[in-house]
Amino acid sequence: MPVKKDVVDGNDAWATKAESYIGNGPYKVTELNQSQMVMEKNEYYHNVDAVVTDKIVWPFNEDDSSLLANYKNGSYLFIDSVPNDQIKTIKADYPTEYQVMGQLGTYYVSFNMNDPALADFTPEEQISIRKALGLMLERNYICAEIGLADQQPANSFVPIDMTDADGVTEFVATNGVNRDGKGYFSVAEADYAANCDEAIKLLEDVAKSSGKFTVADNKVTGFPTMTYITNEGTGHEALATYMQGVYAKYGITMQIEVQEWNTFLDTRKAGDYSMARNGWLSDYNDPISFLDMWISESGNNDCQFGKDGHATYAAYSYNGKDGLTWAESYDKLIADIKASNDPATRFELMHKAEDMIMSTGAICPIYYYTDQYMCSDSIDGFFASPLGYKYFMYAGIKAE
Repeated sequence: MPVKKDVVDGNDAWATKAESYIGNGPYKVTELNQSQMVMEKNEYYHNVDAVVTDKIVWPFNEDDSSLLANYKNGSYLFIDSVPNDQIKTIKADYPTEYQVMGQLGTYYVSFNMNDPALADFTPEEQISIRKALGLMLERNYICAEIGLADQQPANSFVPIDMTDADGVTEFVATNGVNRDGKGYFSVAEADYAANCDEAIKLLEDVAKSSGKFTVADNKVTGFPTMTYITNEGTGHEALATYMQGVYAKYGITMQIEVQEWNTFLDTRKAGDYSMARNGWLSDYNDPISFLDMWISESGNNDCQFGKDGHATYAAYSYNGKDGLTWAESYDKLIADIKASNDPATRFELMHKAEDMIMSTGAICPIYYYTDQYMCSDSIDGFFASPLGYKYFMYAGIKAE
């Protein structure tokens, strides 16, 4: 929420210490260190009399197994992540406390547009390589055996449940280059073999045009080693291992680097990777919240669109002009979207923006998020929203 400009200007550390943390919600931060954050009721909150719990402690814990262990022994009454390999057991043992709800978000793999591992290939060849690697992944298997939380296979970046111009129809209902709602590739189980065949065909074409590797009998020889970075987490690491196995089947080596959260964010933001675990959740019900993150100077532009060597790649089109850079095309497209007051025009431009980012192959959707968490039956008054927010201001411990 808004904070006072004179307090935060020139003070980048204002949100890192309890004594300088500014907020206007039902709670205030009274302790913040490496192990936990403590919130206490904000006596200046406009509806303070309705706030039930005086104090909430938030331990900082990235270990899924530790989270669950603390939940089971009663130390934690709410956890926002569980061990991926124990979800089936948790569902059976905690039928009322384990919850899964829809969420406006997409889990995806991002490719670095300036990846040194692919520097010897033309931009067109790089696109084919990225698309091929994406097509090799079986999203139905990933959802059923790795995600395990009712996720849906994704074939677009903008997720399901995001509405279109009329506020009723889903944006995905008219997505894809043909506006037929079929996305940018098929995620039907029956089409997986065809996807793999298409992937091999793309790699064969690159092998012929570049002469830098060979493809024979569905095996790739001499392909550059790719590095996949991910943060810690049983689900993230399980997906990385699955991807590594799929690519190895075709003779492609993918190394995995599991990094601590802050290191991972810095590495991804700096573009110091080939492929990276990624995900995006919307802050509001509008596709622009997924699309404006890819303008050249966006702080969320982890794919490095329009940066460094890629900035000089003049292959994009907009408004009848060809041979444009990313800044001249995509950045301008997003600016026009934000300037438009006509919903029909605005949403058609947003479909074009999604077409453009998906045409690069740099964004590889895996599944549409669901939100899973465990909330103790002893808690009353808690609720969550499809945007992934959790609300505790009216929550309290039930009387014995």
